[in-house]
Amino acid sequence: MKHFLLLLLICSSFFIYGQKLLGTCTTGQLEKAPYAQWYTTNYEAYAPNLETTARLRKSNLKRYTIKAVFGSWCGDSKRELPRFTKLLDAISFPKENLKIIGVQDSLPVYKQSPSHEERGLEVYRVPTFIVYEKDKEIGRITEYPSLSLELDFEAIVTGQPYTSNYQTYASITQWLRQGTLTDPNVSARGLASQLKSKAGNESELNSCGYVLLHRGQVNESITVFRINTSLFPQSANCWDSLGEAYAIAGQKDKAIQAYEWAQRLDPENENVKKQLLSLRGN
Repeated sequence: MKHFLLLLLICSSFFIYGQKLLGTCTTGQLEKAPYAQWYTTNYEAYAPNLETTARLRKSNLKRYTIKAVFGSWCGDSKRELPRFTKLLDAISFPKENLKIIGVQDSLPVYKQSPSHEERGLEVYRVPTFIVYEKDKEIGRITEYPSLSLELDFEAIVTGQPYTSNYQTYASITQWLRQGTLTDPNVSARGLASQLKSKAGNESELNSCGYVLLHRGQVNESITVFRINTSLFPQSANCWDSLGEAYAIAGQKDKAIQAYEWAQRLDPENENVKKQLLSLRGN
């Protein structure tokens, strides 16, 4: 039995580490199979803008460091990471100043790496490219560029006005650091009103909530899901997510209430039916 369990563990580890690139990795690893199929192809196909790269090469790039968080399973990462490293090569960015971190796509370590190199970076979408100057973050490109990778990166390192995608995440990060999301008296509707003009769609905060939930920050995730139900009250999915978080927190009555709202909005949702049956003890 011990030998069988050891073999099972080895096979499981091979699946996790062999099929997905996790933790700190290098472009050299990405250039090998099976990742080269998308990495090398997209790297070679991308042509960084010559005018912008010429301007960037004149900058003192040694003063900056970058953390690139990606998923080898993620379509956006497969597209943007090769393009971004091609840009960095085109401007002769110091290779030693780039740290690439691969994260997982499955539960319970959703968007986390085995050694948690992503901890404290508040990454809710991949890829995310975070630019630092003297260890202080000065900007990030999230999932895809606002204009282009070249123009976005230039705006960040030159201090030009720059608005990244998913503007709600900056507020969420601030509230996390201030302890706002764990305050039992905080008004989710009040926080939602501050994000109303920033939230693009329901999936934006839903993704954030699930990252927090599976990072073990259950109370914080509940607040984020509550904010989302305030922003998108007609979304059964938002109420479903809130119900799941309440259930994990052991708040059975509130979980039932949230799932009941989801069922009113989507009576045929099989997951909601299943969760309600389980919570009601039927």
